[in-house]
Amino acid sequence: MIGFGIMDNFIMIQAGDAIDNHFGAALGIATLTAAAFGQVFSDVSGVLFGGVVERTVSRLGIHPPNISSAQRRLAVCKNVIIGGSVVGVTIGCLLGASCLLFMDLNKADRMKKAKELETILQTVMEHGDDLIQAERCSVFWVDKTKNEMWSRYASGVKTTFQIPIDKSLVGLCYKNKAVLNVPDVKAHPTFNKAAAKNTGFQCKSILCAPVFNRETKECVAVVEFLNKKAEGGGAEEKGFSENDEKLATMLAHHVAIFLQRIEDDD
Repeated sequence: MIGFGIMDNFIMIQAGDAIDNHFGAALGIATLTAAAFGQVFSDVSGVLFGGVVERTVSRLGIHPPNISSAQRRLAVCKNVIIGGSVVGVTIGCLLGASCLLFMDLNKADRMKKAKELETILQTVMEHGDDLIQAERCSVFWVDKTKNEMWSRYASGVKTTFQIPIDKSLVGLCYKNKAVLNVPDVKAHPTFNKAAAKNTGFQCKSILCAPVFNRETKECVAVVEFLNKKAEGGGAEEKGFSENDEKLATMLAHHVAIFLQRIEDDD
């Protein structure tokens, strides 16, 4: 029974964790639902491989007690069998659960929260794009270890991309911790022409607003808007206005609030 307990609990935990990690965030499956599916795998495995446990125990020299049918019908014998089974399964389940000591128990929650954050960011930035009337908007996260910033969300771009902090207008906004409004990016010495060429997007004007951690007041991201739309279509020659700067600051503040809520849930 110890062997059955180990197999049952170990398979349930591993299968449930795998389901939670791989499908929980993508399909919105609750942790308890993933655990229930894990139990299904565990029960099926018990049916398929129950004989394997018995044969393995027999090879170790452990055999069932040699008692007669009459002895098995005795009340004291039944109580001993039931008690032994309960103790054996309990010990086995505890041993099978020991794998929890070596697992990242919060991984699935972090993935679900990250998925939730992606949805929030996409919604906020899509509406912000229309509100400020920019041709493209992005959210860049700061990676201090690599001294670069990478796009967490970028409209019109399916893949993420990185830009150096020291050689980009987004990085300049991060370092100065202030709104950056450049009506003609090509005339600015910090404009990264190589990064613009890689994206294949012709940037004319740019508006950046820093996102601050509400507790540490540290800049953790930058919201970027490219090319102010003109009323008749195309890019506005004058770039973004002071009112656009206020709107960008407001959107950056909302992003900071959502980030804080995600961290508070952790």
